[in-house]
Amino acid sequence: MRVKKQRCGWFYSVIRRLGVIGDLHGEHERLARVLEWFGGQQLDALVCTGDVADGRGCINQSCHLLQQANVATVSGNHDRWLLEDRVRHVADAHSIDEVSDDNLAFLKSLPRSRSFETSRGSLLLCHGVADNDLGKVWPGTSRSRVERSDDLDDLIAAGRHRFLVNGHLHYRVLIDFHDLLLLNAGTLKGQYSGITIMDFEADVVTAYEVADTGAPQRVREHAMLDSTPRRRFRNTSDFDGGWEPVTLYRQAI
Repeated sequence: MRVKKQRCGWFYSVIRRLGVIGDLHGEHERLARVLEWFGGQQLDALVCTGDVADGRGCINQSCHLLQQANVATVSGNHDRWLLEDRVRHVADAHSIDEVSDDNLAFLKSLPRSRSFETSRGSLLLCHGVADNDLGKVWPGTSRSRVERSDDLDDLIAAGRHRFLVNGHLHYRVLIDFHDLLLLNAGTLKGQYSGITIMDFEADVVTAYEVADTGAPQRVREHAMLDSTPRRRFRNTSDFDGGWEPVTLYRQAI
């Protein structure tokens, strides 16, 4: 990966191929195998949408692996809750007492959002929407309700970013706007665990399934910006519940 370290953190040159990890939730064993596999994919950078905390695995090993592999990570609402020592009734909640001092410092250092330059325009990485770690975006379908976002509408109006990569919903999907492409990176947790590669030069998003054993398996590919057949929205005020999700799974779930 073409990465240089500066005093302020990690600096990435223009990204042409990006590896994307969704909400982690302590899946350190899956993360270790994913990072090893990513090492052979000729990537320029790796990112993670946060929620390192609260899951069946080890939070200390999860933090260590992210740091060791220089994965650009943002803070999720579960990370914030852990540091605030609240909402500890969630399933598989980690305790702040089990986190090492070094890893606590790492979690505290995570920003809510980070920006990167790709060969096709600026990309914003966040957990929810921008600095709102509980923000949701969903155009709505015949079976699911609309989730609009003033924060996202403001980002679209500002015009500074061509791509937004987020998590929180645990559902790998593309949402097309006229001036922005949103990729929800999903999660490494559960039976629908997966990762994504964004190839900005080839204009392709490729999705992979991740199981408890074996290498990630390619399951779906979509064009990114050359997406004429897909529905595009001006902003979230256009959401009307009549959307057909552009999913990144082997089959609809």
